[in-house]
Amino acid sequence: MNNLKIQNIRLNKIINRRNKSIASFAPRLSLFNYSRLIPLLFTLLISLLLAALYNNSNNTTFGEEESSENKDVIVRANELSVAFRNATNRVLPATVKIISRIQTTEEYNAMAKLLPAIPTTKQRRNPGDNTGTGILIDPNGIVVTNNHVVNVAREIDVELPDGRTFFARKFRHDPDTDIAVIWLDIEPNEKLPYATFGNSDKMDICDWVIAVGNPFELDSTVSAGIISAKGRSLQRVSRTEFLQTDAAINPGNSGGPLINLNGEIIGINTAIASRTGGSQGIGFAVPSNNVKWVVEQLVKKDRVDRAWFGVILTPTTPSEATRLGIRPKTGVIIDKVLPGSPCEEAGLLPDDIIIKFDGQPVKEVYQFQRLSERAEINREHTIDFIRDKKFKRVNAWAILQPKEQKHARFIDESKLPSHFDQLGILLMEPSDIMIKSLKLGDKRGLIAICVFPESRAHKAGLSDGMLITAVDNIPTPNIKRYIEAREGSSLSNGITLNILEPQGNERKIIIKLAPPEN
Repeated sequence: MNNLKIQNIRLNKIINRRNKSIASFAPRLSLFNYSRLIPLLFTLLISLLLAALYNNSNNTTFGEEESSENKDVIVRANELSVAFRNATNRVLPATVKIISRIQTTEEYNAMAKLLPAIPTTKQRRNPGDNTGTGILIDPNGIVVTNNHVVNVAREIDVELPDGRTFFARKFRHDPDTDIAVIWLDIEPNEKLPYATFGNSDKMDICDWVIAVGNPFELDSTVSAGIISAKGRSLQRVSRTEFLQTDAAINPGNSGGPLINLNGEIIGINTAIASRTGGSQGIGFAVPSNNVKWVVEQLVKKDRVDRAWFGVILTPTTPSEATRLGIRPKTGVIIDKVLPGSPCEEAGLLPDDIIIKFDGQPVKEVYQFQRLSERAEINREHTIDFIRDKKFKRVNAWAILQPKEQKHARFIDESKLPSHFDQLGILLMEPSDIMIKSLKLGDKRGLIAICVFPESRAHKAGLSDGMLITAVDNIPTPNIKRYIEAREGSSLSNGITLNILEPQGNERKIIIKLAPPEN
């Protein structure tokens, strides 16, 4: 019993000591929690809260900005789509399909070899049909297209997008610019949709354009692109420069409009540069300012009258500029002054640098060509030029382009012997009066009074007014000798024609079969 009491007493003493230890440690623990731990926890909590708020704020701002930028991009894209749509809707009803009935099946087969084999769901009406595009420019039924679309047609039908079909009662053409005008046979009170011309001079590189046409008989096809370059020249079209575009242009687009975002015609699609026959992003259109002038001439006079001054020009290349002591692009250099021409009478000489015509600056050959050929005929015009680093000015009298006058004389002398060559040339023996008038001297040969566009001869570089003096180095003073020389020639080996140009230059042209495509 005493032992039990002793153990209880000892146990109570141990418990009391532990309680006192806990009691003495408790104030220190409490002091540590409140004075040190709580501020640390509070600081950590605030930091975490601020970080969370900052991250949420950043995430919200980034998302909002990203969403806003996407919306802006979509809005701008939609605005461009609307601009394309509105421009096309102004022109599409007036963009027509032209169906040319070609003379012979042989002509069609020869043309078909040049077209890529693209399968379509539509079939031609007959093997002699050729299709192209045109654009109505007058409610009374005046259509503009390319000359090569209709030049060999015996009949021309024109289909509107709304299904109406009209017969062409007449057409007039200008091979030098590859532009033709068709008058439709419509009822007196009938009015047709039409498009208007824009100012092609205001178009610049990288401006948006739209090509409308009927490529591969796929009616009312629209393609978009930009102006890739200006002032391009093509050998087969001698009297115009071209707008270059990457808008898709294919066979069947010829004669169709190239338009700006206002829905105005700023060019007529004419040609492509291609290794395959299809679009490779390089197309060419006659500028609307050139087309408009030609159309006005054809509508008013059924022909195009051009002024002529009688100079052959070359551009001011860096090497030529160095030779003449001037800066490049200062003007255009006179390479040759033709005998008896207005420029010879005015006193101009080779190596003179023309810088202005009638006060208008001239920096490219096509600019002088455009200004001079549209000059008023039978009056004087001023030409500013540089000679020996000195500025000078002369007055030159504008006359009608001799080529046109020659054509008139050739046609009047219809009794003269003539011959049509399958190369695409109508030839005529010149009379003694013509030889004297043309100042041929002792040169004898046959005059090409008509070289058909897109023919082998035309593609090789032969043009109206040239004198053919020999075939494969065999002289051809008359039609009999020409036929004999041609019978011994071969397209496979190449036919060489010795020619004399109206300007007096002599050169050779080789006409050869095109290599077969793969």
